[in-house]
Amino acid sequence: MRPRLATGLEGLALALACLTLAWGPLAQGSTFGWGLRGLTLLGSVTLAVTLVALGVRGQVRASNPGWLALALAFLAWVWASTGWAPYKWEAYRWAGVWTAVIGMAVSLHLLATTRARQAVVLTVMVLTGVAALALAYLQTRGVFVPGFEYYPGAGPNLVTGPYFNPSHFSGFLIPVAALLTSLILLTRPHLHTLALAGLLAALHWLNLKTDASSIPAVFLATALPFLVWVWTKCRWVGATLTGLALGTAVFGGVFFLSPQGQALFAQHKSQIGLANSWQRFVVVRQAVWRYGEDMWQQHPLTGTGVGQFLVEAPRYRAVERVVGTGMDAKAVNYAHSDYLQLLAELGVIGLGLFSAVLLTPFLRPRNARSFLLWPSALIALAFASVYDGHLTVLPGTFLTAFGLLALAATTTTRKPRACSSLHRVPVHARPSARGNLTGAEEAILHVDER
Repeated sequence: MRPRLATGLEGLALALACLTLAWGPLAQGSTFGWGLRGLTLLGSVTLAVTLVALGVRGQVRASNPGWLALALAFLAWVWASTGWAPYKWEAYRWAGVWTAVIGMAVSLHLLATTRARQAVVLTVMVLTGVAALALAYLQTRGVFVPGFEYYPGAGPNLVTGPYFNPSHFSGFLIPVAALLTSLILLTRPHLHTLALAGLLAALHWLNLKTDASSIPAVFLATALPFLVWVWTKCRWVGATLTGLALGTAVFGGVFFLSPQGQALFAQHKSQIGLANSWQRFVVVRQAVWRYGEDMWQQHPLTGTGVGQFLVEAPRYRAVERVVGTGMDAKAVNYAHSDYLQLLAELGVIGLGLFSAVLLTPFLRPRNARSFLLWPSALIALAFASVYDGHLTVLPGTFLTAFGLLALAATTTTRKPRACSSLHRVPVHARPSARGNLTGAEEAILHVDER
């Protein structure tokens, strides 16, 4: 009775984790009040049911205890920062969000321990991406979801998907692009391969309608799985291609910043869905980054507390709000850099713990599909994190990333097949005694002798 109850509770917790993964992006990225509250509730209940299930079973098996400890340590630091945060309500609100996200990830790590369970989770993530793309496609037809809030000008030529801001929707497409491409390359070709390829093509078509700075990161997330796939086939070829890719990136960056590169970019930027100029992009980002830098410099180790950038940044730009122009005269609700956001709110300690959580799976590299999905998503998100906040201030997006991370940190096992009804043949049976064995019995004997 007790094992059956534990199994049922584990199934319920896994279902709640999948529901949380779908809710996060589709509830307008969980950036508005109702979406944020729903995410906090779902993730927290998921964690609670997981703990009850493990208590009923009477054992906890973590395939990567180091990652689990670091994830809980980061969450503990987030809650500790509420103690010195000036605005408690914002601190508690965002601590609740991180509890939901980390709780969902911990639940996946402890429960999605078989390939079948991980396949269910990945399927839910793909279907969530499909739903988000469907909403974006409807926008190209002039159809909007009643009750949703939309960016001014959203429509056929500027899509936002389930998110409010087109740039935020483009950021969500980064892990989705990495997921789709990886599944195409790392699974056996079948009918689903064509479906995934079609979704990937639709994703890029819609992404070009976001006019977002994350468009290059989505391209990167699509290309990187090919490199990961080559590494799994031949390390020497993978290392060579990695070196060539890095060299090309350096050369491309130098050329892009040159006058010739800027002229070429200005001439062709509309073809990749961009309207903003590089100079304007840099000016805006530098203005916003200064606020985060000043906050961090005054609180280098601990930061100002989780969720404090929105309410504390005005103190660091009071003069600019009065006499400034452009971005200095506008409201800014986040640092537009995950690194600065973490430093400003959680300090060096918080950034260190967060980075350790993301990188720990690489200490135990595996050829499992769940692990191979993570490098591409992480590298592309880390690139976009330089100039945007997809991993810290957009709950629907970093929830998706932490879902992939939790699977990457988990070692899967195959569910043992029941064989109690089969007659087990002793290992010491002589060859002459095997002539009348059934195929199943012969297979069991073969396994025993290995």
